[in-house]
Amino acid sequence: MSRRLRLVVGFALALLAVGGFLLAVGPEAVFSELATADLAVLAVGFLSVLVALACWSEAVRRLVGSTGHSVGGVRYRSAYLSGEFLKQVIPMGQSGGPVLMSYTVSAETDAPHDSTLAASMVFAFLNVLASLVLAVVGLAVLILTRRGPSGALLQSVLVTMVVISVGIIGLTLLAVYRRSVLERAALAASGGLRRTVGRLSERAAAALAPDRVRETLDRYTAVVGQLTGDRRGIAAAVGLSITGWIFFLLPLYTSFLAIDSHVPFTLVVFAIPVVTLLNVVPLPGGLGGFEVALAALVAAMATVDLPTATAAVFLFRLSNYWFIVLVGGIAAASLSFGVSEAPLLPGEEDETV
Repeated sequence: MSRRLRLVVGFALALLAVGGFLLAVGPEAVFSELATADLAVLAVGFLSVLVALACWSEAVRRLVGSTGHSVGGVRYRSAYLSGEFLKQVIPMGQSGGPVLMSYTVSAETDAPHDSTLAASMVFAFLNVLASLVLAVVGLAVLILTRRGPSGALLQSVLVTMVVISVGIIGLTLLAVYRRSVLERAALAASGGLRRTVGRLSERAAAALAPDRVRETLDRYTAVVGQLTGDRRGIAAAVGLSITGWIFFLLPLYTSFLAIDSHVPFTLVVFAIPVVTLLNVVPLPGGLGGFEVALAALVAAMATVDLPTATAAVFLFRLSNYWFIVLVGGIAAASLSFGVSEAPLLPGEEDETV
């Protein structure tokens, strides 16, 4: 199946999932909420997304600069937006974001592919870590201020997230200072999984083979090497990543305000990163699964009903997803980037098959 056909099928399935969710919640109630939306308040969310994209593109630009190559200007910004467009529309685009971003940036600038790929991988790592830290802070504030549901469950979630964050940082430190320890631990863990899970899946067995594990570990340590090479550049990228996330999260808060409702901003800071990290639906932009998970989580943790939460999430996705597709699509068209020409991602078949 060609990538174009997979794209069409992916969007069709995603829209069916969204439509099914809307029918389950109650379209009349959701549309009634949407009809009351204040467009002026909603516009703040669109501007906020543009600021977030500007912050993140600047972070990638600075990381590319740390490899010794200068990029910038309108052409670079258009290339970055083109990469965002490919990430959003290709079904496996979110997981293969660094590959797609390095493809568009290296094609339109003087920076070589190796440099843009390293910068994109470092930024992806920092962005995930920044989102996880923000989610931990948001949940901690919710628990401490009692502005959301309390109890042992949320406290357990907070502890789990802290452990995961510390684990990621610990793996990073091992990769820098004790690579041999990390390699032995990774091989031991993969060996155990290969003897168990590998018996049930040939693909899992192949992915857990020692050579594949060492190759993955080499790529990981190479990224970490880039992280420790330019501390000033990394610090700037971290700051820009966190700033970008704050502006990227703001549209959900303003979407609730636009329909005359309110949720704590700390809930927004917790909910979106968690749903983004856990959303594994292999559809463009996580369509369908993202909307269901986010609306259900917000309705469960805030004093709003499910139709109100669904309406706000739909408004949020206008800026968070469809607006990015529009802006990125215009940029990609101006630079003649096509979906079919983008590099294949892991798990994709060759289009000639």
